Amino acid sequence: MMKLVILDDYERTTDRISFEQPYLANVDIEIFYTQVEGDELVKRIQDADIIIPIRERTHFTRELLLKLPNLKLIAQTGSGTAHIYKGAAEELGIEILTTPGGSQAVMELVFGLMIAHSRQILQLNQEMKHNKWSNAMGIGLAGKTLGLIGLGKIGAGVAGIAKAFGMRVIAWGPRLTEERALLHGVEYVELEKLFSQSDFLSVHVRLVPETKNLIKAEHFEMMKRNAFFINTSRGEIIDEEALVQALEEKQIAGAGLDVFTQEPLKAGHPLTALDNVILAPHIGWKTDSTVEMFLNRALENVVRFLNENANTKN
Repeated sequence: MMKLVILDDYERTTDRISFEQPYLANVDIEIFYTQVEGDELVKRIQDADIIIPIRERTHFTRELLLKLPNLKLIAQTGSGTAHIYKGAAEELGIEILTTPGGSQAVMELVFGLMIAHSRQILQLNQEMKHNKWSNAMGIGLAGKTLGLIGLGKIGAGVAGIAKAFGMRVIAWGPRLTEERALLHGVEYVELEKLFSQSDFLSVHVRLVPETKNLIKAEHFEMMKRNAFFINTSRGEIIDEEALVQALEEKQIAGAGLDVFTQEPLKAGHPLTALDNVILAPHIGWKTDSTVEMFLNRALENVVRFLNENANTKN
C-alpha cells in the first residue's frame, strides 16, 4: 500500500476536500496540521511514497530528500517550487507536479493594499473607533501610474484591473519585451524609469536566481517620495533592509507587503514598528476557492500519477 502524506495544513483546509476516489482507496493517507523540522520532520515523511506540501512551508533540501527512500512524487499545491532542491529530486527520480497558482486571489489583494493605502482605510478606521472624525484627503487611482515588475499571468491581470481604474500602466521584466507589453496594452520601460515614474509599484516576478535580491537600496532611492511599493511575490526578491530604511527615512510614502525574507515574520522585526507599511501574513493566495482548487488539483495529479504507474506495471 502506498503512503500519502499531506504536510503543514495549519488551517485544516483538507477538511473540505473529498478523498473518496477509486485510485485513493488503497492509499494510506496521513495529514499533519503542524509544521516541524529536523528529525521530527524526517520521522513524519520517511515512509512516504507521495507528499502533498501545503504551499512552500517545508523546504525539501538535498539532505532531506536523501533521507526519503520511498518518495516518488511531490504533488505541490500551487506553482512555486523554489523550496524544492530540483537537482536532487531529479537525481533521485522524484517527480514534481504542480497546480495552477492563485493568480486571481493575488490580484485582488494587490488592489486591496493599494486602496487601503490611498484612502487611509486602516488609519481612519482606528480614528473612527476613538470618536475622531477626520478631514483626511485620499488619493485617487485614476490618472496615476502603476509600475509592474513582471508581466506574467498575475502582472497582466493586475494591469487589466488597473486600466479599469483609469490608471496608466508601465512594466519591466527580466525577459519582458516591448512587443509583449503592447499585447497587454502596457507601456514597456527600463527598470530605472519604472521606479522613477511609478506612483504605485507592484512586484510580480518569480523567485529565481536572477531575481533574488533584484530590488536594492538604489532602486528605492529612485522612487517618488509619495510612491507606494507593493510586494505579493516573494520576500527574497527585494533587499528587505533597504526597504526598511527607505520607509524609516520616508524616501517613499509607504509599502504593502504580503511576503518577507523569513516567514513567519519574527517578533520585533523593524517592519512591525513602522506606521507607513501595511503587513499581511502571506495571504495573497489564501481564499476559500483557491485553497480548494490547490488541493483538488494536487489530488488529481496524485490520481494521474497512480494511474500511470498502475498502467506501467501492467
